[in-house]
Amino acid sequence: MRLNRESSALILFAALVIIFYILPVSSERLKAGGNLRIFSREGILLRQFNSPSDGAYSIWLNVGEIPGHVKDAVLTAEDSRFYFHPGFDPLAMARAAWQNIAAMRVVSGGSTITQQTARIVYADVLPRNILLKKISEILLAIKLELHCSKDEILELYLNRVPMKFNQRGLPAASVRVFGRDIRFISREEAGALVVIIRQNYASRENFRLRYSSFMKRMWGMESADISVIESALFREGGYFYNDPESGTAHFEVFISAMAGDVCGDLRTPISANLNDAVAGIIRAELKFLSPHNVENSAVIVLKLPENDNGRVELAAMVGSADFTEESSGQVNGCLAVRSAGSTLKPLLYGMAMDTGEYAPWSVINDIPITVGLEDGTSYSPKNNDLKFWGPITIREALACSRNIPAVYMVNRLGVNNFYRFLIKSGFGHMDKPPDYYGPGLALGGGGASLLQLCRAYSAIAMRGRLLPIYMGSDMRGNDVYYGEGARLFTEKSAYRLTHILSDREARRRAFGSRNFLDFPYDVAVKTGTSKDFRDAWTIGYTDRYVVGVWVGNFSGKMMKGVSGGWGAGRIFHQVVRTLTGRERPVFRYPERYSLTRMCPVSGRPAGRYCRYTMELTDYADRLGRSCDLCTSGSGSSRLYSSGSDPEVISPVNGETYIIDPDLPARDQDIPLKVLPGRERTAAYTCRIDGKQSIPLDKPLERTIPAKRGEHSIEIYRDDELLRTIIFRVE
Repeated sequence: MRLNRESSALILFAALVIIFYILPVSSERLKAGGNLRIFSREGILLRQFNSPSDGAYSIWLNVGEIPGHVKDAVLTAEDSRFYFHPGFDPLAMARAAWQNIAAMRVVSGGSTITQQTARIVYADVLPRNILLKKISEILLAIKLELHCSKDEILELYLNRVPMKFNQRGLPAASVRVFGRDIRFISREEAGALVVIIRQNYASRENFRLRYSSFMKRMWGMESADISVIESALFREGGYFYNDPESGTAHFEVFISAMAGDVCGDLRTPISANLNDAVAGIIRAELKFLSPHNVENSAVIVLKLPENDNGRVELAAMVGSADFTEESSGQVNGCLAVRSAGSTLKPLLYGMAMDTGEYAPWSVINDIPITVGLEDGTSYSPKNNDLKFWGPITIREALACSRNIPAVYMVNRLGVNNFYRFLIKSGFGHMDKPPDYYGPGLALGGGGASLLQLCRAYSAIAMRGRLLPIYMGSDMRGNDVYYGEGARLFTEKSAYRLTHILSDREARRRAFGSRNFLDFPYDVAVKTGTSKDFRDAWTIGYTDRYVVGVWVGNFSGKMMKGVSGGWGAGRIFHQVVRTLTGRERPVFRYPERYSLTRMCPVSGRPAGRYCRYTMELTDYADRLGRSCDLCTSGSGSSRLYSSGSDPEVISPVNGETYIIDPDLPARDQDIPLKVLPGRERTAAYTCRIDGKQSIPLDKPLERTIPAKRGEHSIEIYRDDELLRTIIFRVE
């Protein structure tokens, strides 16, 4: 018996030592169990998730933000000597013991606010034995007093004390019961919240008695009309912390999964207003596309930093046309891995240029090829138009999205090397060996998600640097990011990719003279279309934003001839217009680069008779001697119309220009660009508003003063009117 008593005492002593000396007093434990609340860039509460531990809701406020009359009421009701005791109150404990003995039942506890806080914070480790639990609470209360200030302990209590309606803390209870922030409640409402701390499930009669008694003791109020307060406290029905029609619903689910153990307020860079605007564009465009077997779309917008020390931020994420749609609305098309089509070609050619063997003016062949595969079979890629263009430059191969040159290039670089490059670029979903994908990897055979693609394109926009995407910061100052940083390209290759992808003239042979990829300012863009028209992509960027659009069906059903440039391109065009507004973004290149005329036939500096493209070059480029292959009348100019008649490249028919009153008039002139036709026997002329006749024997580039009203560009062959372009200035 003596041994048992000694053993019990030893065990009790060891337990108390563990409780007092070993249990941590960390910020993670003190503020654990709080709800994740997601806020937009505008400061709008997008959604609040319940606690993973007990399903309760809480709103954390600093003690200084809680009104004085609320704190005074809590201290009066729960612990009037809070600021004077060491964590436990012997007088309160003696009073409680006397009252319990007199009543022959437990009517008072005598626990201080610090003890109650210790009970909440360490609920998972406190012993079950009533006596040992009480002793442990006192020891832990003393420990809290040694590690925290009185105000810090009061803050913990006010934010974590269990309340009615499964709320935790008075700030959350105030929103749930009275529908407003605790900083704006009256004394009567504050008194009601304090009373229900210990009367969560009290009847109306008990509440009235305790409330009247407390209000008289606290503020000397003899009587008060409590009907409104009482109805709020005892009403039925739920309270929702999220908008079921929110335009950011896909992002809310995504960030909550990413945040992990992050709790409290998460301030994100997502724009609720921009998400609503993008969702509206998707809904409007899908009405037009639905007859072509198109059911859904997804859009991502990334905001680029203004300097090298900034960060790439997620500004918009719309994962489907309707999040509430039963069958597939909750599928996030921004995260789904789909066949990537031609969207990976910029990465392939960027990798090629980084080897030093290739430049935008390098000539490669667009001719039939057959590639042997590891399994003994062969692969013969085809272009989308089922044609072969012969020798073309990398500029035209990328801008016009030719498949055969891409397969040729991936074989030159090595499928294994390109596979590793894609993994480095963030396409970590590819869990099969490189041989599984083969040379089709260059044509998107490994798949990609919209978020992955947008991040990879942001690396081109960021001069070759792949940055993690900033998703938000929690209340402790911890940042949430998507992805890891890396250097993908040299700065030179990144600039050259931007120069190619923003070259409207280079892609006209494939996309025509009018398409959704053209803007009256600089936009770098690439499209992709998967086999059988199951996925259509458009990814692009300005100097400030990256925009990615996917169009298709989550079921994998084929669309009716919907390509990336047409299906996704129309949504891309509207989103970019929304982002830029009246701005006219321009890509700027360092002074060390100059524009050099390069012959697309020989890949050398243009000679006297060469038709040419303008290429970014610097002192390190070994250009060689000028081209001597082209003679008068030969060559393959990219500065001539694709047909026999001239083409008006700018302005576009039906385009409207808006005069900005804050900008100088000279900076708002309308760019006029006309390519001459290949037919040389007729005399072609151009007339502006019918007043001036300009010969079109060579490319015409000039500006037109921006004057309000309707204007016309007329193209004549001899005296015959061929084409009229109408545009407006407002």
